[in-house]
Amino acid sequence: MTVAPFHIHLYGPLLSDGPQEPPATASTCPIESSFESAQGRLEQHLPAVLLEPDGSFAWAGPNHQVVGMIYDAAEKIQYIELRGRCAGRQLRRLIETLAGTDAIDQFAVMVLPERQWKVFQSFEKTCFPV
Repeated sequence: MTVAPFHIHLYGPLLSDGPQEPPATASTCPIESSFESAQGRLEQHLPAVLLEPDGSFAWAGPNHQVVGMIYDAAEKIQYIELRGRCAGRQLRRLIETLAGTDAIDQFAVMVLPERQWKVFQSFEKTCFPV
């Protein structure tokens, strides 16, 4: 199990069609979930996540430590900041729970501090090689 450190901003899917790397400036959609829906899913599926009403959260265990912030507006999650270390499957599970979907491969990711755009599938393969 590869445990890797990361710091990303996670957005919804790119506005363009097809699997591709985002350009230097990406146009993305919001994540199709409200903060309240994400909160309910976390409570049901990942009760160890501590989520505050301001959108900040923390998830820690023997092999993972992730903190983040959910930014929402207009009943949708605009983006999520995630920072920490964990295994790829743990990060995928957290994001799928927050987003309310397992179709996250084409979500846009800004890798920090480099400010490099990737799609989640590419980020996952780079950060968590098998």
